[in-house]
Amino acid sequence: MNPSLIAILTTVLLDAIGVGIVMPILPGLLRSLAGTGNTDAHYGMLLALYAFAQFLCAPLLGALSDRFGRRPVLVASLAGAALDYLLMACAPTLAWFYAGRLIAGITGANAAVATAYVTDVTAEPDRARRFGQLGAMMGIGFIAGPLIGGVVGAWDLRAPFAAAALLNALNLALVWRVLPESRPPSARDKRPGAGLNPFASLRRLSGGPALVPLVGIYVIVALVSQAPATLWILYGQERFGWSTLVAGLSLAGYGACHTV
Repeated sequence: MNPSLIAILTTVLLDAIGVGIVMPILPGLLRSLAGTGNTDAHYGMLLALYAFAQFLCAPLLGALSDRFGRRPVLVASLAGAALDYLLMACAPTLAWFYAGRLIAGITGANAAVATAYVTDVTAEPDRARRFGQLGAMMGIGFIAGPLIGGVVGAWDLRAPFAAAALLNALNLALVWRVLPESRPPSARDKRPGAGLNPFASLRRLSGGPALVPLVGIYVIVALVSQAPATLWILYGQERFGWSTLVAGLSLAGYGACHTV
């Protein structure tokens, strides 16, 4: 395996660990700021805000990576994630949480750009295997992250956010120093405004009717897989009185089953 692939797979692994670290302790920290009555609503709105901002901005970041290269967009995305976690680690009010999630959603294109990077540096016959390795790194991250978050969060609720910010800063340094650009200037998209409309990709579905049911199935699968992960901690803590440590262990187990 060439050094570029090792670097991008490591980047994806560290990114997934950073995401997983904060999952077991986010409801508890929200509860300390919002009170028990509003925790569930704020938890859902924070997740929705991130997803909506990512939906609007991911096509833009993808187009920018086509035009200016994968590396600068990946650096910006990792910087946004590090700032998000740092804001949440220091957040005195809920407004800081919302600001952090908005920044993370706007810059959240790590997985998409990493996938494009693998496509750039891998010959077509090997791409399925490399994409499988990419998915494996994400799976390992979503196992290790909650486990680390549960252990560290049992000591201090804000410590996992600081750890995630540090992890993303290290990841950014790795990309900056080690990861070469995969898209040469001759291959970059020079069309002004190409791909900047977030709804343009949806319009392209009309040109390929066979894609419509495939995308529909993907949306349903994503909905079914995300719903339990979203409610898992809230339900476990309310129904069974889970501690942060138990919540982290349960999410690690869920991630292991999902990966397998």
